[in-house]
Amino acid sequence: MANYYDITFNTLDGKAFIKRNVVSELPATKVWQDACEKVEADNLYIMMNDNTLVNLVRHQIVRIDMTKLETPGEKRAHYQDQFFNTVSSLANIGL
Repeated sequence: MANYYDITFNTLDGKAFIKRNVVSELPATKVWQDACEKVEADNLYIMMNDNTLVNLVRHQIVRIDMTKLETPGEKRAHYQDQFFNTVSSLANIGL
């Protein structure tokens, strides 16, 4: 099953490039590769949006953070549970 991630590439100069909602079925240690359009020995190419392609020099990257997100189905179930809990609470107090 595919998981969703936000991938943050942190560079030496203190900048952070965040690729959001990356879908990946790779193991956790390789998820960052799905955020890249192309991986080379010296460069990573990341499509940030439809118009912006970022070229990061690999030896300038100090850290890559990967945050796992809820899948759309999990979000929908969570919101539905919240709605039912709210309705139930209001019914219990007589509203």
